[in-house]
Amino acid sequence: MATVTRVNGSSTTVGTLYNQNANLYIIQVKNTSNANINLQLEDSTDSDNGGADVALVNGTVEYIVKEISPLAWFTPAASAGYIYVVMDKAINSAAELQTRIRRIGLKADGTTSVGPNAVDISGTTVVDAVTVTFALV
Repeated sequence: MATVTRVNGSSTTVGTLYNQNANLYIIQVKNTSNANINLQLEDSTDSDNGGADVALVNGTVEYIVKEISPLAWFTPAASAGYIYVVMDKAINSAAELQTRIRRIGLKADGTTSVGPNAVDISGTTVVDAVTVTFALV
């Protein structure tokens, strides 16, 4: 009887991102002047007045998430404007996501205005993620 001997493992090389069932992207929300949008300002409506942090209804992050429908996303507590997303494998183009996001709230002058704070997101960039970091809490 013939036997088959494996000579390679199954996609488990340390330091390599394998995304067989999903695609990962890094979104950096920017305005038309290429300035980063501080998404922390889009996350809270009451904390400046001593209340609890609450998600801003129809804020910038919510608009983007509703448009692209990620499987999962993370927005860090920082001012650089990043949103890390995990997308279904059917979404396989950073350029496609970038175009979709830039068109949210598109006005005649080519800029966008979204949410109650009228945030311009027309300079937003999207790139493929090449690593993932998980944290234990």
